[in-house]
Amino acid sequence: MPAYRLLYIEDNPVNALVVEELVSRRADIELRGAEDGHSGLALARDWRPHLVLLDMQLPDLDGFQVRQALAEHPDTAAIPCIALSANAMPEDIKSALAAGFADYWTKPIDFQAFQKGLAERLPHRD
Repeated sequence: MPAYRLLYIEDNPVNALVVEELVSRRADIELRGAEDGHSGLALARDWRPHLVLLDMQLPDLDGFQVRQALAEHPDTAAIPCIALSANAMPEDIKSALAAGFADYWTKPIDFQAFQKGLAERLPHRD
């Protein structure tokens, strides 16, 4: 049984596939995905992941709205969220961190940085 549960809320199937491939190298992580904010919130409440990777531009809610809803629900308030976005301007990053995101990773995903960041948040356990 995997040691960690990782939720990726992302509407772009290519980005979801890239993360799925990267996470597949870690037998200690179970990855689940959601294609929009509302389904991501429902899955987070039911499944209680250890970490949420959150696209900032979803079709129904933006990443800030999803993060706020997670923070306001007692079952998900303590789950760290990492923003993933193609917006890499310093003010975008600063706004996300100020809103409570644990980190901000830019797209396209840097594979080595992704693996390093994941290892920092979810240390290897076999």
